[in-house]
Amino acid sequence: MQTEYLAKSLLEITDKIAAHGIAIIDQFLPAPTVDALAEEISQLAQLNALKAAGTGRENVAINANLRGDHIYWLDEQSGSPAQQVYFNAMEALRLELNRQLYLGLFGLESHLVLYPPGMAYQKHIDRFKGENAGKPLRQISAILYLNSQWQASNGGHLRLYLQEESLGAAPYLDILPTGGKAVFFLSDTFYHEVLPANQDRLSLTGWFLTR
Repeated sequence: MQTEYLAKSLLEITDKIAAHGIAIIDQFLPAPTVDALAEEISQLAQLNALKAAGTGRENVAINANLRGDHIYWLDEQSGSPAQQVYFNAMEALRLELNRQLYLGLFGLESHLVLYPPGMAYQKHIDRFKGENAGKPLRQISAILYLNSQWQASNGGHLRLYLQEESLGAAPYLDILPTGGKAVFFLSDTFYHEVLPANQDRLSLTGWFLTR
């Protein structure tokens, strides 16, 4: 079922977003960069620099039963060499999306993510339709996985629901968070959740912004 969403280039990512609202690409970044980003998360965890993530954009609430990840927000101006490889790739994709789809994407916000074993993120959407008119809005969600040698038995799938919430028990797509894989989808269209894993689950999550 994933084959219709699979892309092999920036242009194909754009084509899949246009056709389906979802694109999946393996080896979005070189393996050494993926490993370096994963090592950054490990170092941040050792320094207690990762913070418990919350839900809600205006009034943020911490509830590990709803969302159990720990995060570290990135600054494009002071990012590490590995982060700059990521930012450069995302900028190239932003320009391609704007050129092909006229989305008016003007920025990117991103954070490193660690889900400890057993932690999950319950079903949610990254942006409700019509939310916060006049303010920067999340238009496309982007998740880059940093888990080397990840197996299906480790769990931690991204469950992406393929129909509107109003339709009830929608069909879904389970995506294994293998290192180097990136998933892109329309932020105001697809509900999704993170299933628990049996070991640390690492990723870099970002959102292209529009007005």
